[in-house]
Amino acid sequence: MYGTYAKTMLKYFIAEGVVCKHSIFLASQDSSPHEVIREIPAVIHFDPDSSFDFAEPKVSDSKMKIAFRYENLPTHDNEDKHINLGHFYDLTKPMPLADIENTDIYYWNGCRVENGVSAFSNPAYNDLLRQIKTKIKEDRFFLKDNPSKKSILRIAVHSLGSPLWLPMKNSLHSVDSSKDLDMFIFCMRALVRSALAVAVITIPSHLYHENALERCIHSSDISIRLQSFAGTELETNKALSEYHGFFQLIKLAPINSFASKHPGSIEYVFKLRRKKFVIDKLHLPPDFEDDSDRKKKKLSLLDVMGQVGSY
Repeated sequence: MYGTYAKTMLKYFIAEGVVCKHSIFLASQDSSPHEVIREIPAVIHFDPDSSFDFAEPKVSDSKMKIAFRYENLPTHDNEDKHINLGHFYDLTKPMPLADIENTDIYYWNGCRVENGVSAFSNPAYNDLLRQIKTKIKEDRFFLKDNPSKKSILRIAVHSLGSPLWLPMKNSLHSVDSSKDLDMFIFCMRALVRSALAVAVITIPSHLYHENALERCIHSSDISIRLQSFAGTELETNKALSEYHGFFQLIKLAPINSFASKHPGSIEYVFKLRRKKFVIDKLHLPPDFEDDSDRKKKKLSLLDVMGQVGSY
């Protein structure tokens, strides 16, 4: 399951670019970029596996008798129901080849990395930045170019900093690899800020120290962490049985504000269905005990009372 969920979200990002006729720059050394493109989902005109009723909410004249303070608050069923962003995709159907061929896509797999003088210990990072800058310059995506027909360059980097990104002479992660990762994110942010471009980068966070990840988060605009339940005690938790992990909003872009927006106490969870990737708000049910647990506690209590009464 390593990287499965992050890779699925990256495919959504790429597929949205294909549908919107954006230029795409795809970089990966874990998987073939051409293979990743072939796996992006096809666009559809309805929500797959939808279990929601989009009918107009019924207005009730009856007032709440239990708690009058909640009388005028929106119910959970109607909250955010009619907000649709982007397009719907079916993960079981690949994007038509004709749509992919009509899209401007640049593939980078690191096979032609040029060694030279660089601030990076790993030449792959320097080469990738150089190729992205060349793409932005040649296709006039810089803000200073002021092109007559404006479009967006979508930059997708899959599993940056994984073992397959390391030079052949290094078989393990080192301090230099963490520094390269931090510096790459910092340089990428500066490059994207000066162009009509947006970048999504997935990182195998379990391979890096928390301090290195915090520096990457500081250099990014938006940071999301996917915490899978697989292999943890949460995997057998009944309250979380229908979900696959936590969807954690670590950092959000501080747009028109002095500080980054904090999601507050709301927690999100995700699940990967057959046809779509779902993100829900976490609503834990009441902690009702099973009948068997109640009987055990009742028997143990009677046992204790019997022991006390025997003295």
